[in-house]
Amino acid sequence: MHIIVIPVYNDWKSLNKLLHEINKKCNSKKLIKILIVDDFSSSKPLLNLKKLNKIKEIKILELTKNLGSQKAITIALHYLKEIKSSFYVTIMDSDGEDDPGHVEEMLSLAEKNKSKVIVSCRKSRKENLLIKTCHKIHLILTLFLTAKWISFGNFSSFHSKNIIKILHDNSSWHAYSAAIIKNTSIKRTYSPRLERYYDKSKVSFLFLITHSIKIMGVFYNRIFLFSLFYALLINKLSNEFNFLILVLIGVINILIFSVITKNYVRQHTNFLNFIKNIKIIK
Repeated sequence: MHIIVIPVYNDWKSLNKLLHEINKKCNSKKLIKILIVDDFSSSKPLLNLKKLNKIKEIKILELTKNLGSQKAITIALHYLKEIKSSFYVTIMDSDGEDDPGHVEEMLSLAEKNKSKVIVSCRKSRKENLLIKTCHKIHLILTLFLTAKWISFGNFSSFHSKNIIKILHDNSSWHAYSAAIIKNTSIKRTYSPRLERYYDKSKVSFLFLITHSIKIMGVFYNRIFLFSLFYALLINKLSNEFNFLILVLIGVINILIFSVITKNYVRQHTNFLNFIKNIKIIK
């Protein structure tokens, strides 16, 4: 069985197209089920279910409030954790930027590497120059502060036994990609980031900064130690920019601490309480 998890907030038009693309391009003999996580959308789902012959079930988890895609994915994984049988999971965004044609390769790798999470790294991005530049800065800064190169997002496939690893410390509540690289072994694949099916990308400069801080927040203890090391190293150098660099390090740590404190969730939280209703529509 192959369950594809798709968080959605109002973008039912894109989701509808994605479902038909999945039906067209997934040739696996595994039973395909779709788990949609409705992140408290203000519009009702309107899906065309005709000709979805390869998709055997579509289920919608309706959340009690808008939480964002990372938290929506976490809730979906807690829901799937209750399933006792063995299965495979793919996480995808609904906007069309994740290539449905790449799912088969990822699923095949997941079958051969059951103890690993298969992640899709971007070979190319279609955002404007500012967003691309900020993303590169984010990758490099995260590498220096965490020793982790997190060049992937939500798009991933894995055997169900990895769910308990991903959810080990609630890191996915902050950032799913960071939780994967922290709590599991990963295997990287590469695919281009496609254009959205409809409308323009909603990724803004502020969103990128906030998301970057959440990712780094997963490694707060490590970042604090790395920051202390860099601060001591910089302090030994005679450079007129030392003070500014030390201030920047301090600001980064304060921002990270503020974000993880604001998004704090208890280890034994019952995440299923965030599900208001469950609908089976196919």
